[in-house]
Amino acid sequence: MAKAIGLLAYLAVTEAPQTRDHLVDLFWPDSLPEAARKNLRNTLWAIRKGLGDEVLQSDAERLALADGVWCDVQRFVAAAQALATAETPTVAELQTAVDLYRAPLLDGLVTSDAADFEIWLTTERERLGQLYQRLLETLVARHRVAGNWTEVMAIARRALAYDNLQEPMHRALIEAHARLGERPEALRQYDLLRTTLDRELSVEPLPESEALRRAILSGELQLVEAAAPAAHARPRRARMPVSPPDLPLVGRQRELDALDEELDLAAGGLARVVLFSGELGIGKSRLWREWSANLPPEITALETRCLDTTQSLPFAPLTGLFREQACVETLLKPPSPVSPIWLAELARLLPEIREFWPGLTVPATLPAEEERHRLFEAFTQTLRALESRPLILFIDDLHWADRATVDWLLYLVDRMRAEPLLLVGAYRPNDAQADLIHRVASLGREGVVRRLPLARLTLAETTTLLAALGTDGARAEQLQTRSAGNPYFLLELSRTGLDGTPAGLAELVRDRFKQLPEAAYQVLQSAAVLESDFSFAELRRTSGRGEEETLDALDSLLEAALLVERGERYEFTHLLVATVVQGDLSIARRSFLHRRAAEALEATHAGSLDQIAGRLTLHYAQAGRPAQAASYAELAAKHAASLAAPAEAEAFYRRALALEATPARRLGLGYTRYTQGDLEEGRAAFTQAMVEFVAQGDDRGAAQARLALADSYLASGQGDLIIQWAKVVLQELDPQADPEAIARAHLLLSAADLLIGRSLSEAERHLIEATQLAGEYHLPAIAAQGQFALGNVLAERGDYEEAVQVFAQSIVLAQAAGNLALEVYGHNNLAYHALLAHDLDTAQAQIESGMALAQEHALFIPWQYLYSTRGEIALAQGQLDEAESFFHRALSEAEKHGNQLQVANIGANLSRVARERGDSDGALILLTEASRAVREQPALHLHTQIDLWLAELYIQRGERAAAKDAWQQAERRLKGSGRHGLAAWATRIEAALQG
Repeated sequence: MAKAIGLLAYLAVTEAPQTRDHLVDLFWPDSLPEAARKNLRNTLWAIRKGLGDEVLQSDAERLALADGVWCDVQRFVAAAQALATAETPTVAELQTAVDLYRAPLLDGLVTSDAADFEIWLTTERERLGQLYQRLLETLVARHRVAGNWTEVMAIARRALAYDNLQEPMHRALIEAHARLGERPEALRQYDLLRTTLDRELSVEPLPESEALRRAILSGELQLVEAAAPAAHARPRRARMPVSPPDLPLVGRQRELDALDEELDLAAGGLARVVLFSGELGIGKSRLWREWSANLPPEITALETRCLDTTQSLPFAPLTGLFREQACVETLLKPPSPVSPIWLAELARLLPEIREFWPGLTVPATLPAEEERHRLFEAFTQTLRALESRPLILFIDDLHWADRATVDWLLYLVDRMRAEPLLLVGAYRPNDAQADLIHRVASLGREGVVRRLPLARLTLAETTTLLAALGTDGARAEQLQTRSAGNPYFLLELSRTGLDGTPAGLAELVRDRFKQLPEAAYQVLQSAAVLESDFSFAELRRTSGRGEEETLDALDSLLEAALLVERGERYEFTHLLVATVVQGDLSIARRSFLHRRAAEALEATHAGSLDQIAGRLTLHYAQAGRPAQAASYAELAAKHAASLAAPAEAEAFYRRALALEATPARRLGLGYTRYTQGDLEEGRAAFTQAMVEFVAQGDDRGAAQARLALADSYLASGQGDLIIQWAKVVLQELDPQADPEAIARAHLLLSAADLLIGRSLSEAERHLIEATQLAGEYHLPAIAAQGQFALGNVLAERGDYEEAVQVFAQSIVLAQAAGNLALEVYGHNNLAYHALLAHDLDTAQAQIESGMALAQEHALFIPWQYLYSTRGEIALAQGQLDEAESFFHRALSEAEKHGNQLQVANIGANLSRVARERGDSDGALILLTEASRAVREQPALHLHTQIDLWLAELYIQRGERAAAKDAWQQAERRLKGSGRHGLAAWATRIEAALQG
């Protein structure tokens, strides 16, 4: 019944027809498709049975609430919106709208297993509640002006029943009691206000509330006019203060000239990197602002920054960059110069892109390395779409950059090495991670970096700056000594008299807080806890203040130049301000505000918690709530992994384990270490996770850990250990409990059999088991993988025609599973084995299909195989130059991805080209190198092929002893392997040796 109510409400509130598929995904996301559709049919039957057939209108695809159905939410929203734009809404109109709101939307409704619906419901409750609050505030203000104190009392109570932290409503109720002669009740209400604020916000009532209490006690109420809520209290853009003209930039001419020189180099078509370095307050950001302000209008300069609080979040500065209004308007909104394929990739990081492009495809499932490469390319192509010559990108506080961002910056410089790019970064060397220092040094060795360390101001430069400030030059030497030539410290010192000047920069900043109203300082504390850029809604919720109070506080903070407005968000003018405010918070107050900040972020980002899970981890950990912090750390780790950022994922898994260890989190840590190439540490985590799962009696979890262990040994070519762990899964796990795990075990056993040279029939048996399970339990990913692997087994056996048929089936299954990479590999392998079956037409058609698919979807990794197969087809056609060209392109791709096995394979193919040209010496060198490369690799089939090619070449050269030795090595590997195709080849060579 809960989902029937929820479904009905969803149709009513959205006021638009909804597709059946969308409703199925929203309410039954974990059910199989047929079961979910059945659930929807049953729910619709229940609605119609209870309310009548006429309540809904539907067709085969869509559902909607019938036009004639009266809905209180629709009426309430329409009334609230109409009154918000009316010049003078009447009290009666306001009261009618307020009365439509009887309780929070679907108050008390709980739906199981429908997380997306719960998120939507939470967001809608919040939206409707804010409309309700604004109506109540307006109504109280109207009654207060008219002196209708009984009505003020009734409506204020109603408002406090909804949110008891609205201090203006408490004041309205206190004043109403006093005006009606109920002095004791007024004072009791004040005491309730004080208790509530202390308990919920750990703050005292505002001076306005205290003044109202004193007026009541002294009998002078008529002299006190408590500030009434504004007639239409809605968030407004806070006013930016009028700034004095910028002070001159002193002592940085050398750096400005260097930037101009690097700009000229970049404009000439070379990627250049400039790095400012220096201590806090030395003027790195100011140097950038001064230089960039004088750029020609045709040059685009983008800027972003890294934050201490987001240095574990993958691509955090890029998220901020692309969410800047200028980037949204220029690059992301229609019509965008960015290709849809790259917009789809960006949408993984910025889901809001799909609001602009609802028809955007969902990126295909790809291997982690491919996903990482595509995301890097998406960032690069998006910036290139600006067509700025040169493109300039500035990143401030680079010492706080996450690992994924640093990796991308290196990719960007390499990718645009011969293009007009100027990358400018500012960082503090003492705070930089070792990894960043090493990367900078690496770029320095390549000659693309220019470092600009910023020195402190000299006495002469200090005197010049003080003169611009209008400060007495006689103080220059003393101020120079006190500031040690730090420009920011110098500016703060110059604002005070020399006598009684605080001892440190923090004290100078702290002095500025003393001029703030109490409410503004409380809001500033909330801002300091949020720290990174924040919205009005996040700040209001964290502070616990009402809209008008928060807006007034924002005005004060902006005018004091403590905060600055960036579009619809706010941030500190200088990091030091936030640092000082944080340092002044008591432990209890800090913990409390972190909890409020977490709850504020949860409410304002209800539909995208994975995007901010890292920030929520920090807030809940600081709030002393380790379980919630651990849960969000795990979510942040999964989000980082989905963005192919394993280093960030690892950091969050470690944080989650430190807060609250579980075997599932340990398993996740193992995957991140394994992904980064640390097999031993990955295996240690897998083993510990397995032990913990077993101790908990979790057979499925233990199976996942064992499969992870088996898979790790596939990477190191240890077939016996793969078999050991996969067999334990088959022995310990009930197939009904987790058929997918059983199927994966069979896939691994098949791979191990091929790896160690066991009979191909045994490998085939395991693949048949896996594909049967996939069919029985609807496991499309397993079905596609199993069919592809089966094609390889048949090919190694020499059954090329049957292999071609199986690869054709694997392509269809890969399409059904959404496995784009496997689909491309299917075309490649089908083409290669059609070639071996002497079907050149099919081979040509299939390789063209595979290359077109890889091109269309901008894949990177498959090209090392596609080019190689295309080269083999050209070789078979006698087109030696074309074959050699494709082989060299394949070799470049394989070396780029560090695929030594494929490098050896391509080297062997290049030897065949040399042999066809009559260059037997060159062919021998290439084949010998290839043989040496695969000697220690788990590649029985390729190694045997190379030995047979060597035997043929030695026969051609007349070196029969060497030919026989190569042939015998191949024969030893082939014995009992079932590789009939290679065996037949070896037999032909044996005959040639005997002839």
